[in-house]
Amino acid sequence: MAKKDLKRLAAEVAIVNPESDPVADRPSKKARIDSRSLFVRGLAAHTTTETLTDFFSQHFPVKHATVVIDPQTKSSRGYGFVTFTDGEDTQSAKEQLQGHKVDGRPISLDIAESRHRQAGAAADNAAAKKEDRRAALAEARKAPKLIVRNLPWSIKHSDQLSALFRSYGLVKYADIPQSKGKLSGFGFVTMRGRKNAQAAIKGVNGKVVDGRTVSVDWAVSKDEWQKHEKKGAEEREETDDDDNDDSASNEEDGEVDNAHTEENKDEDEEENEDLRNFMKNHMENLEDEDSDEEDDEAQSDEDDAASKDAPVSSTKLRTTDNRTTLFIRNLPFSTTDTELKAHFEQFGRIRYARVVYDRATDRPAGTGFVCFVNEDEFKTCLKGAPRPQQSTIPNKKSILQNETADEAGKYTIDGRVLQVSQAVSKDEASRLAESGAVAREGKHQDKRRLYLLAEGVIPNSSPMSNILAPSEVKIREQSAAQRKKLIQSNPSLHISLTRLAVRNIPRDLDSKGLKALAREAVVGFASDVKAERRQPLSKEENARGGEEDKEAERRRKEKGKGIVKQTKIMFENKEGSKVAEVDGAGKSRGYGFIEYTSHRWALMGLRWLNGHAVKSDNGKTQRLIVEFAIENAQVVARRKELQAKTKSYQLVGVKEKTAENEAKASSKFMPKGKDFSVSRGKWQGRNGKSVGKSDDPVKAASQNAAVKGELQQKMIARKRMTRKKKAKGRD
Repeated sequence: MAKKDLKRLAAEVAIVNPESDPVADRPSKKARIDSRSLFVRGLAAHTTTETLTDFFSQHFPVKHATVVIDPQTKSSRGYGFVTFTDGEDTQSAKEQLQGHKVDGRPISLDIAESRHRQAGAAADNAAAKKEDRRAALAEARKAPKLIVRNLPWSIKHSDQLSALFRSYGLVKYADIPQSKGKLSGFGFVTMRGRKNAQAAIKGVNGKVVDGRTVSVDWAVSKDEWQKHEKKGAEEREETDDDDNDDSASNEEDGEVDNAHTEENKDEDEEENEDLRNFMKNHMENLEDEDSDEEDDEAQSDEDDAASKDAPVSSTKLRTTDNRTTLFIRNLPFSTTDTELKAHFEQFGRIRYARVVYDRATDRPAGTGFVCFVNEDEFKTCLKGAPRPQQSTIPNKKSILQNETADEAGKYTIDGRVLQVSQAVSKDEASRLAESGAVAREGKHQDKRRLYLLAEGVIPNSSPMSNILAPSEVKIREQSAAQRKKLIQSNPSLHISLTRLAVRNIPRDLDSKGLKALAREAVVGFASDVKAERRQPLSKEENARGGEEDKEAERRRKEKGKGIVKQTKIMFENKEGSKVAEVDGAGKSRGYGFIEYTSHRWALMGLRWLNGHAVKSDNGKTQRLIVEFAIENAQVVARRKELQAKTKSYQLVGVKEKTAENEAKASSKFMPKGKDFSVSRGKWQGRNGKSVGKSDDPVKAASQNAAVKGELQQKMIARKRMTRKKKAKGRD
């Protein structure tokens, strides 16, 4: 769990046993409900409960919200109520969101209070005593609340959290707090009955869920936690400085361990200090690398750690020196830091072991680091590691493992043989990454281009994720799941390099507007790169299109055409059937397609357009959802074949038309007689051979020209003969 999650968690709850603390005086159930509710005024007539919920959910965890509706007009009465999961959020929401606009109108916020009727003093005293007894009874009967820490990112909804505890009793309520739409990594579960809660703690605490060890304990209020912390601080002051350092470093990593003995205290202290320095300076950079390049580039951070964390003394071995650090590949995705460390402890003492997480997906990347205390033990481990088996067939990669590579199983975890190498310097890692990109240029094994599925996905660590509404986040998650399922179910489907699928388009935007937006996207991307607001395309990304992209770009420049080949928005009629946009009789479905001339422009356009806010004519802002389009390889092949045939037919048609025109022009010189066959359309030449149409249009044209010249000569000769006959007749 990240440090910011621990700090936010510490500000809300603490892990103590409520049975050891005295029961504090608390307000009644109704009073507690009121203290968690806000009364919202100034709502527009068209504001709905969903709109109100979405607005407040972007800032604080909301249990429920409602807008009071007029039963006659079926519209809002202008006010409503919002109840938060935590009473402390109520006051914060009132202070921070006071005067904010919802559906264009500023709202007024007040703490919701229950109605009280005036009565006599005796009635008030009696009611107060009755209320105290009721509060004490409610406190005794209060459902126990548990806090669940270190939740995996795969658990995103309260239903998924409830499923972990249902086997131990009835789950009355489950909640996963979010901060600005981003998961916090912990949640709360309210069980029915303390026995059920105790059984849930015993059963779920320490359980591994999707590669993470879940921690479950009792949840208490902030005041009680502060008292507990104060008491613990006083006790810690009595201990020595070594214990303080040990406990502080452990608590910062979220792994408090009070079972250390005096024998290994110094070793643990040194280990925690190394881990803290390493994680602080370099693990964030490791998580930012991409799939194939990550194996080489991630190792460079080890060298950074050595330069930043090196002690002044030159004789002592640096704790993050590459000389004792291993880089591990082919790790099972379910492996944790603890399991990785325990596995390599068979070779010697381990300073730390860390699994690398991919920042884009918040999941293990299949790589990790192991740092030894002793250099000799490190060399022994590296020397005995199995070497990857090279394929005998060039350009062929086998997914089968050599079972004899690690017969003893020392380098095997969950059936996967680990690939072990020494961590390299930053310069060396950069060189390896660059050379690997060049080697992979034009030789992608993934012919279906499944690596493009990740394009368009906005990770939780991105700043864009903080401004997306929960409804938009849900749509994107559903889209990613559907695309993955679709492409796995049909092997004929692949991802296009140049075609983008665009959704959440304003209804009043047409194809021309979308085309202008597609051109603007490429210019905007280049401007952002120049202003250093985003990263440029890498060499590998620029080379993905290969020679086909280069040829397409060359033809585009020769013809003087733009970078956007085609844009299309889908329309439908009143019955819901697809209609053409040119008909003008349908309405937009809110999605369409953009086709660029090359992959480079498509990638630039996607990264700029994805999440881009577009305003409609009514003032509503919508953020585009852009992904690479999924196509059927068979349909694309038939389309290309048809286009090639059409082009060849057009070329042949032009040649035949030219030959036909020349034949018509020479037909006026055709004589009538035995030398010319009208029925057959052939001319008998001087040599008696027929001269007709040739299958080749060019050859036919040359033959027609020869026939034309021969006819002219014969016409001249006949005219001479006629003049001679007339002259003899006069004589």
